[in-house]
Amino acid sequence: MRETRTITASSESTQFRKTIVMGKLSSQDTDWVQEIMQDWDHAVYYVDLAGNEHSPSGLRTKINKAKEATPYLTYIVEHYDNLPDVAVFLHAHRKGWPEAWHNDAKDYDAVNMLHELQLDVVMERGYVNLRCLSTPGCPNEVQLNRNPPEDDRRAELAYPYVYGQFFNMTAEKVKEQISVIATPCCAQFAVSRDQIHQRPRSEYARYLTLIEESSYDDETLGTVMEYMWHILFGRDAVYCEDTAQCWASVYGRRNGRSAWT
Repeated sequence: MRETRTITASSESTQFRKTIVMGKLSSQDTDWVQEIMQDWDHAVYYVDLAGNEHSPSGLRTKINKAKEATPYLTYIVEHYDNLPDVAVFLHAHRKGWPEAWHNDAKDYDAVNMLHELQLDVVMERGYVNLRCLSTPGCPNEVQLNRNPPEDDRRAELAYPYVYGQFFNMTAEKVKEQISVIATPCCAQFAVSRDQIHQRPRSEYARYLTLIEESSYDDETLGTVMEYMWHILFGRDAVYCEDTAQCWASVYGRRNGRSAWT
């Protein structure tokens, strides 16, 4: 494999305005964001506050729904006219197994992941999934025409209906146009301002309202969104980059080495 140049995110940081976006429960410790990632702006949304309860960060969602989807969309809607060059959407837990098993970095540590992240690549591509390892998610996690259908795959069954609401299509039409949706899990990604602006604020606001008013349960709806972010930000339904190539380009790891070598 061709050797890839290594540029650390910290060496690029002065070029870009960048923000960490996350949702959190009141019980979760997110002090690491302010204490360690001091060269990043941050937008930490409390998702479980009562209606009249004050948010310590000044940011909150209306309800706790669809896991990370509600705080992510709320941030985009509220900051649409003042977005950073790069917004990185993360979970609240920082590191360790098994809680942060999906962090594609040494010690499963989001701090290591962000330090390696190639911001210039995010700016060039517009969107990157922060997980390079292909499983779970690839090559065919969501199969809209699975035969026979499997009742325990609730997100897969709900997907064409949610997608149809988002894009004004019937579920049947969705299944005609898209048979498979795949991308590495787990709803952590980086997006440029220009890529977010490919859709008007009104579209994101409509997605947020649809989620807030949906009758689907939190787990089902959150998983549907987990496999829809890449489509919202301009990627094909199947977006599965070669793992070593991803490590090399997205994280600047020479010769596509893993985070653990």
